[in-house]
Amino acid sequence: MKKITVSLAVLIALVASGQEKEIKDAFNAYEGGNKAQAQTLLQQVESTVNAKVTSIDPEAYAKYLYVKGNSLLEQGKTFEAAKAFSTLSAYEKGPVYSLRNKNTKEKAFVLSKSEADKLQTEGFSGLKETKSGTDYIQKVLPVLDKKRQEVSNKATTEYNAKNYANAADNFLEAHYLTKAAGSDDSVFKYYAAVAYHAANNNEKALELYKELINEGYTGQKTSYTAVQNGQRVGLSEEQYKLFKAASNSGFTDFQKEETPSVEADIYNYAVALLSTDKKYDEALAITEKGLSKLPNDSNLNTQAGELYYQTGQTEKYIVKLKEAVQKNPDDYISLYNLGVVYGKDAQTYDLAREYYNKVLSIKSDYAAAYLNLAALSLSPDKEIVEKMQALGSTKSDQQKYDVLLAERREMFKGALPYLEKAYGYDKKDKAIIQALKEAYRVLQMRNKLDEIRKEEAAL
Repeated sequence: MKKITVSLAVLIALVASGQEKEIKDAFNAYEGGNKAQAQTLLQQVESTVNAKVTSIDPEAYAKYLYVKGNSLLEQGKTFEAAKAFSTLSAYEKGPVYSLRNKNTKEKAFVLSKSEADKLQTEGFSGLKETKSGTDYIQKVLPVLDKKRQEVSNKATTEYNAKNYANAADNFLEAHYLTKAAGSDDSVFKYYAAVAYHAANNNEKALELYKELINEGYTGQKTSYTAVQNGQRVGLSEEQYKLFKAASNSGFTDFQKEETPSVEADIYNYAVALLSTDKKYDEALAITEKGLSKLPNDSNLNTQAGELYYQTGQTEKYIVKLKEAVQKNPDDYISLYNLGVVYGKDAQTYDLAREYYNKVLSIKSDYAAAYLNLAALSLSPDKEIVEKMQALGSTKSDQQKYDVLLAERREMFKGALPYLEKAYGYDKKDKAIIQALKEAYRVLQMRNKLDEIRKEEAAL
């Protein structure tokens, strides 16, 4: 008997063809009202589809996602349904990148340009932009929009009640429902990340922060409004310009408002979580990416210094900071960070003081510089306290204790002006408040201590 061989390309084509026929049958069953049969047919191909999704024609995959999303909705699995519909929307909106393997003749369809670029390194070519050619999402938009409003309102209520874990799940569901409607706005994903962070689900929060960073999300928006017939109404940018320029448009009191960017927050939150897990190399990579876009962000600069230090690249960071100061002598952020770096080694404390004083000569209200000058003055405190605690109750030990106590009080006396200056410029910083309270306690300045405690309680 003649041996039969089937090439990999033919096998892939046969599998894809079989999947697409069953998907079409499931779609026709669903549209014909036989939802149970549609769900059964879908279940039969689900594992194969998930394993080889890139080989399925976009039109067939759109049918699959449409039936799957509706089936999940009917089962009450709205979160999973939202994800399916958001992918369906992406396939219908496009672009879907189409490629073909020159050797195996296998076709591939992917949503991201980065995936397409990767495939081109693996023997695929003939890159084209396409889409499913379907418009099934329109059939479910009213249901999805109603659900999005319900879920987002619930998420906000949960968040305000500090039920952060529930709020996060609902915000993320609202995100997928928003994507399903064809919007690229990731505001609900950002809210979900913050809520997961607040719920101490650091893994999920970090996953979303990194996605937002890769998307280039900033949260910055411009809204346009005007008053018409006594009511303030929203306008598009084009309407705003047109009606404002016209003398008889019927609109008055034109307002343009811009929401601030949250990009720096996203980078800082991600870096903080990675640093907490001691993933310093990854944290540094994100920090450097952030600084390339936000070079003047003080928190990122501070974290960069710590991360260069943690990864043993202190000299590299110093060179970078000095280059920045050379370009701009008034760059107090870089001067401050030089102070931070030199303040980590007792042998370079004098250099640290020099840089902090340069900062204050440029920006006299920079509270952090005053606090760090105080910290340099108080650097021997830990050693002094340890010596005091190690002493016994003999007369000789008591005399040594009194000497150390006097030394400690003199040290705090020298640091006090810096701490009071810092507090004068920032009355909300917890580190400043705690340091100043300790100074007043050591110096037995009870009136001052009571005063700052009252101010702290009033915050």
